[in-house]
Amino acid sequence: MRTRKFICLAPTFTDTIAQAEISLAEFAREADVAESTIHHLVNPASHPERKGGMRRETAWKLANALSRRTQLTPQEAYRALIVEELR
Repeated sequence: MRTRKFICLAPTFTDTIAQAEISLAEFAREADVAESTIHHLVNPASHPERKGGMRRETAWKLANALSRRTQLTPQEAYRALIVEELR
């Protein structure tokens, strides 16, 4: 079986956003990502029909949004929000 890389939210995603004093709704607007997309990514078990992780473009939208609202570089924000898993 072939191993693939999946891009997922870090387990600490919601805490990281809260620590930056940004609501998830505000963060979704800042990132130009639908709130429902973020909800699905935060709660993957509630959507068993979805397979895989998120698109790389979405991951960078989230990282860039956090970077704009904090003192983190985009790369630091990516590492704070995103994990890449081999499955």
